[in-house]
Amino acid sequence: MYKKTLTVTLMLGLMFATACSSGGGSATPAPGKDATAKPADAKPADAKPDQKKGKLVFWDKSEYVKDYNDFQKERVAQFSKEFNIDVEYVAIPPADVKTKLLAAVEAGNPPDLLLADDFVAKQFVGNNQLVEITDILKQFDFREDSKTYAYAMEGWYEIPAYHSPNVMYVRKDKLEEKNLQPPKTWDDVKNVAKAINDPKNNFYGLGFQLGGGGDSEGRINNLIRTFGTDLVNKDGKVTINTPEALAAIKYDASFFQENLVPQGAVTGDDAYNNNVWLAGQVGIVFNSSSIYAAMKKDKPELLEKTLILPWPAGPKRQFGSGGGTAFVMFSKAKNTEAAKQYIKYFFDKDYYGKLLEKLNGLGGPVLNGMENTPFWQKPENKAWFDATRNIVPLGDPAPPDARASQVISENILSKGVQKIVVNKMDPQKALDEIEKDYKKIYDKK
Repeated sequence: MYKKTLTVTLMLGLMFATACSSGGGSATPAPGKDATAKPADAKPADAKPDQKKGKLVFWDKSEYVKDYNDFQKERVAQFSKEFNIDVEYVAIPPADVKTKLLAAVEAGNPPDLLLADDFVAKQFVGNNQLVEITDILKQFDFREDSKTYAYAMEGWYEIPAYHSPNVMYVRKDKLEEKNLQPPKTWDDVKNVAKAINDPKNNFYGLGFQLGGGGDSEGRINNLIRTFGTDLVNKDGKVTINTPEALAAIKYDASFFQENLVPQGAVTGDDAYNNNVWLAGQVGIVFNSSSIYAAMKKDKPELLEKTLILPWPAGPKRQFGSGGGTAFVMFSKAKNTEAAKQYIKYFFDKDYYGKLLEKLNGLGGPVLNGMENTPFWQKPENKAWFDATRNIVPLGDPAPPDARASQVISENILSKGVQKIVVNKMDPQKALDEIEKDYKKIYDKK
């Protein structure tokens, strides 16, 4: 989930690049344009509907970049036609994926194929819920760092699909108005936010949220670690209850207590920061390149006013941030063979390369050699590619297992800070409850 410290080279590249999740809905795909040449072993394309050889249920997360899901629908329709398989393609907002999956798994009716955030996928590794995929990993030339984030203590159950690096977005024009330097530390972030905060004119220093999801959990996790505390150590022991962690959650709560965020931020989800940034309502957010892609397509004037920077340093350390998206297949699914067939179809280099271009940096390639393509050699895109390097295992430095995923999925950190902000809970008591909730998961035998 979280990446190691960004290099100075990347920092400069991101700062001066003039160029840098999630809508929702579900759809049954309709035939679209060909994305790649027809494979040699493709099935007849003129089969009648009643001659379809089985059905594939494919759940995908809906990305903030709408072109992604549209392009996937075209590919799925082509797959259905060429391989004579019925496909039900459903795009689900990331915030809803876990709930829908839990219900489907409990009912014994999971999708045949899931493409989701790594921290969601890993939660289903235990209890023999997923299909082991070593055979598929051997068929493609995956980057070693891609396989690192896909690995779990229990074994190989995820096929990496793309990396998603995160950065800090800052309104350059607001800095210039106040003669401020770009923020490099968390203290800088707060001081800049205070200086540019203008609630009377519906402009706020920060676009942070507390409604749960990878964005708010990632921000608070990063803040705690940069203050000097690892939430769980390398042996899986919960180590979060420290004076440094207490200072960190109080610091995060202060963003909301001091009205540096818009109304609604306390319950905002992963799409919240995208929306308030693109509305021109806030001065600083942390996000993937989904914001960059949206600005590049629809708001070039806002992009001109934007600085793209690494995550800030804390009093003790600095960490970058990023995640991965992966395929998984469920052991109780009805058509695993069709799912495996689609994964191979997905990684056709021509199609896969075009799909990543649609994501405009939101998705970095997981296959070796793709960094040499014209798209990734462009300076603004190369910076995003560099930001995908050195992704550390989920929950770092804790063991990369389903527990690391579950603590994120349950929004423990976000709920803890919410209690301080909304319920006026004593911060130490909130931290005690965070520790207790972490131990419920990590101390399971």
